[in-house]
Parts: sequence; structure tokens; C-alpha cells
Amino acid sequence: MEGTSDRATPRMLIDAPVEIGVGAEKISITDAGNNLSVGGLFVHCTNLPQAGPVHIRISAHSLFEADGQIRSYDSREGGTGIEFAPLSAASREALDDLIEDLTRRGLPAA
Repeated sequence: MEGTSDRATPRMLIDAPVEIGVGAEKISITDAGNNLSVGGLFVHCTNLPQAGPVHIRISAHSLFEADGQIRSYDSREGGTGIEFAPLSAASREALDDLIEDLTRRGLPAA
């Protein structure tokens, strides 16, 4: 194994479209390099603000929705890191179901 990861939680590649709501604007992102974990999401998108609140919607095996906060912008990777706000029990269950589905289908860790 090369190097070490400083991530608090492992990330999974996600093959479903991700919709990011910034105010009234909705941005659909379908890049195969998007990934998520129990704590947040990384999307290959450069037209999001570099800070601020967002609403996330992922329609996959089941619907996952959450509020989040833009935490980082990576110009090398061409994307934005979003941290989930505290999740409701229903949102946490939907996220767990989504991660379980990704794992069962064998999508690799990012």
C-alpha cells in the first residue's frame, strides 16, 4: 500500500447523478469520479462556490438528501469537498443504504 490516507472515513465511488442545490440553483453532476463517505461528498465540479451551504440529493438505489457545507476546493482534482450537516435518522439510514448498495455492487473505494 502506498502512502497513508488522512481521511476520517473511507470513500466509495458513486455512479449515480448528484444534484447540488445552491440557493435556488440546482446543479446536476454525473462524473464517474464523484465519491462519498458517511461524512461527506467530493464532486468533480468547478462551478460551485468555494464556501457556503448546499443541499445534496442523490437518486440511486434509494433517495438520499442532506444539507451540507462546502469545505474545500481542489484545483488539481477539479472538484469540491462537501461535509454533511448532522443527518436526521432517516437521512442516515438512506446514506447507509446507498453505501451498502455501492459496496454490494463492487464499486471501488476512492
